[in-house]
Amino acid sequence: MDHLEPEHPHDAGVPEQIPDVMQFEGAELLANEARAQLRNDGFTDGEVDEWAQTYIAIEHSGDVESFLAWIRNQEKSSEA
Repeated sequence: MDHLEPEHPHDAGVPEQIPDVMQFEGAELLANEARAQLRNDGFTDGEVDEWAQTYIAIEHSGDVESFLAWIRNQEKSSEA
């Protein structure tokens, strides 16, 4: 698996978004499920939360695997 770069979404060129109230719990659950793995890559809790909120606001749902793949794709896009 490619290493994820610990950064805030806006640092990767992704405008941070807040999910609507109905989606916020899903963002929190996703962040908590992915938190240990992202911490191992050096992410702070704040970065994990911001990525999860932005992901859910844009994609509306997803699992940890798709969430991590999405972060990876966003970071690769910002490098181009």
